[in-house]
Amino acid sequence: MALVAACHSAPPRPTATEAAPSAAAPVKNVAPAPGTSPSAAAGAPAPHAGQPVTLGAPPRTAAPVPERAAQQYSQALSMMKSGRTSDAELEFKQLALAYPDLAGPEVNLGLLYLKASRYTEAEAAFNAALARNPDNAIANDELGIVERKLGKFAEAEAAYQRTIAVEPNYAPAYLNLGVLYDLYLAEPQKALEQFEHYLTLAGDNKQVAGWVIELRKRVGAPAAAPPAGPGGTPPPASPAATPPAAAPPPAVPTKKEPA
Repeated sequence: MALVAACHSAPPRPTATEAAPSAAAPVKNVAPAPGTSPSAAAGAPAPHAGQPVTLGAPPRTAAPVPERAAQQYSQALSMMKSGRTSDAELEFKQLALAYPDLAGPEVNLGLLYLKASRYTEAEAAFNAALARNPDNAIANDELGIVERKLGKFAEAEAAYQRTIAVEPNYAPAYLNLGVLYDLYLAEPQKALEQFEHYLTLAGDNKQVAGWVIELRKRVGAPAAAPPAGPGGTPPPASPAATPPAAAPPPAVPTKKEPA
């Protein structure tokens, strides 16, 4: 019963969207910044931050989940969704003690703590979840967010990279890693690579595409080639390629704080 819950957190200065991956049975999801909708899977809508997503099977045992545990877990999720965070925290703590093989209760405890800015407790909860299931992608990715908030940038990078190792096609991990490289580790070339990889997985996203344009200018990389026309021929040049002298230059999208 590996629980999955989406959560999202914001850097202290303007940045790209941070996103949350899934656990044992992957549910691709992203918590977007206001006015954006980056998707973990092409065309997939993004759930709201902090929304629990699925209930799956234990990663290391074929034993069925006890009915009582499933009911208690469902009640805890309902409390979490309705904002009864203290009650949800107590239920998840009881579940974590009663079912030490299940990572889900610790993941959701970490999400509750992260939302409340209780970063040290969130770090401990996500590490506890990973001790139970090292392949829990949400725990890895959210741990990266916590480590970044604690100023542990090397640890955050390692957590995001573990997420990618677990789910190589999980787009939000590349987005988060790009944010870390761009704004915290001053490695724009690596950030560009991560954002471009994100776009190949998640599909078109105007905001992230704008960040790619800005980074390409910053590192001196050539602009991406336009798509070929029918038959593989380059598209014809626009007859109005030169704007009027008084027209302002096109604005590069500004990186926004996520929700």
